[in-house]
Amino acid sequence: MSAPVRSWGRVLETRQAAGDTFWIEVDCPRIAAQARPGQFVMLGTGLGDVAAPFLPRPFSIGAREADGRLGFLVRVFGAGTRRLSAVNPGDELLILGPLGRSFSLPADRPIVCLAGGVGLAPFLFVGADARLEKRDVRIVYGERTGDRVFDPELIRRITGVEPDLRTEDGSLGRRGLVIDDLDLDDQPQLLACGPDPMLRACADLALRHGLPLQVSVEEHMGCGVGTCQGCVVLSAAGEWIKSCTEGPVFDARELA
Repeated sequence: MSAPVRSWGRVLETRQAAGDTFWIEVDCPRIAAQARPGQFVMLGTGLGDVAAPFLPRPFSIGAREADGRLGFLVRVFGAGTRRLSAVNPGDELLILGPLGRSFSLPADRPIVCLAGGVGLAPFLFVGADARLEKRDVRIVYGERTGDRVFDPELIRRITGVEPDLRTEDGSLGRRGLVIDDLDLDDQPQLLACGPDPMLRACADLALRHGLPLQVSVEEHMGCGVGTCQGCVVLSAAGEWIKSCTEGPVFDARELA
């Protein structure tokens, strides 16, 4: 794995992709050249503007284009993400990355991505790369309500995949969860990213069907490089491990 790069990136495009969700594209060729699906960056405004909150935030890399641009899915949860969602083309962001462990995608199986909420982000990257390699990828994407669903047309543009949309209230797509009524007869490689309860349900699904599962965990991070130890998860061996350096992608069997 290459050493991460700290670089300024110029914002090229921002668009609102759902009620509280934004898609931001940034020109950052040094990091884009190294990025792999499942990795993340620490994204912030730097110390030139110290208005709180100024600490960077972790974001999965949602897209990597040949021209050096990176795409990020930003959902507003608090002051930090609200500030990032308000950037404009021409603004500069300080980016550290690529960080963490990427997905390991077997060549002999189709891929089914199970995405909950902002857990969609790494699968935009997976889908785009798979299209270049002519791989079979399905994206099953769930939200609580239709107004939170990331723009399906943008998903299709980035990945070339028609997403299988699920909402818990049935207001858009199929009513239900991402694990409901899946066709797994082709013995796919399962990938999952989303809240912990969803990941546990995906692990149960994989176990019942005897399928391999890789999960990308969503833990709070202060540094992204293993120093603060704020993102630890419990391993199957009963040890606390850092998701920023040993993850965020794990074989599901590695975790408790």
